[in-house]
Amino acid sequence: MKRLLFLLLLISSLAYSQQNWDALLQKYNEDSVPYITATQTATALASGKKVVVLDAREADEYRTSHLPNAIFVGYDDFELSKEAKKSLKEADQIIVYCTVGVRSEDIGALLLQKGYTHVQNLKGGILSWKNNEFEVYNMDRQPTEEVHVYGPSWGKYLIKGTAVHD
Repeated sequence: MKRLLFLLLLISSLAYSQQNWDALLQKYNEDSVPYITATQTATALASGKKVVVLDAREADEYRTSHLPNAIFVGYDDFELSKEAKKSLKEADQIIVYCTVGVRSEDIGALLLQKGYTHVQNLKGGILSWKNNEFEVYNMDRQPTEEVHVYGPSWGKYLIKGTAVHD
């Protein structure tokens, strides 16, 4: 009985969180970059196609945790390295993420303006990724439960893992 109650609470909190993602992203984003879900991202990464994942957060956020094989590009000082540019030219798919999907929309829109195609914004960002129980990695390439949540108000959207912020 306790297990069933726990599962019901977990499911309702996930549904509540998803409703909040939708409202949050609708409030801050312009839908200028198509969304991709965490599950679709995981499927794309496992597909064998050339998928490039760009982390549009700040360096300290990236150092705390990031998606597997993500390339750091930053936000305030957004810059594509030579390696990133080469990877993007060869990419079948480009996925940009940040904490929840707001900053990554800006970077995704810049990439589209620069002529890159197949750019998508990870809906719910790294928080959605971790909430779906996908691994994040620290700078030592080790799995970690810590997820940088940008600031204390964003921590409420992290259901799985340990929230970290400055």
